[in-house]
Amino acid sequence: MNDAELGDDVRRAASGDRDAAGRVLAAIQDPIYRLAVRMLGHPADAEDATQEVLIVVLTHLGSFRGESAVMTWVWRIAANHMLRARRGRRETDSLEALDERLERGLGMQAPELPDAEAALVAREVRLRCSEAMLLGLDRELRIAIILGDLLELPGDEAAAVLEIDPAAYRKRLSRARARLLEFMRRRCGLFEPSNRCRCAKQAAPAVAAGIIDPSALLFAGHPTVERGGRAADEVGAILGAAEVLRSHPDYATPDAVLGRIRELLRSGALELLHD
Repeated sequence: MNDAELGDDVRRAASGDRDAAGRVLAAIQDPIYRLAVRMLGHPADAEDATQEVLIVVLTHLGSFRGESAVMTWVWRIAANHMLRARRGRRETDSLEALDERLERGLGMQAPELPDAEAALVAREVRLRCSEAMLLGLDRELRIAIILGDLLELPGDEAAAVLEIDPAAYRKRLSRARARLLEFMRRRCGLFEPSNRCRCAKQAAPAVAAGIIDPSALLFAGHPTVERGGRAADEVGAILGAAEVLRSHPDYATPDAVLGRIRELLRSGALELLHD
């Protein structure tokens, strides 16, 4: 759906058309959830935040005036919510703590995992580690790099989403990139082959330390959305820090979140805001 079509549906939904509201929901649900996962670091926290943002958007459709693209307007609502949301359960980390944890893993002797389980846990390590790098940034820097490097919004649009001057946005993005680049140059074997740290080496220690439970993986077993082009999990030729961070797949919004929102729409309990 292009922006003009989405804008038409927003206006119809604001006038009470619940079928149009359903189409708006379908268009925005996964992008909002992906932003929430990367900002808050845990699928359960992202589910709560996504539901809250979707309700805000659907009950404020009448406030959309067409002065920007629909998704810019939606991103602005979502970003403001994420910056104010209560801290996620994984937002207690720092890059220094992550560095220490990875070093302990490299020095730990742990029982080997079965081959099939080892591959899945190594993937989980990679996804959690790249997420932990983001969580090591403060929220302002984190959302700047998520919008610019992971969601790939143009700089002016990202600045508009955050309601700051483009020059201020570029400065935040530069600071976020510099912090992550310094960490990855020193630690990450995907980014710098001479580094000792490898996801496969960290898999068994992470299980032995109780950091990862192979029966309850946060990311490796998460539902995803297929996308064209390079496979989301390809890491054979990492070109830069953004590519390591971007290697998360396109996560799909869990059905539980969508079911609650759709039920509110069907029941009429969710009042759409009229012009």
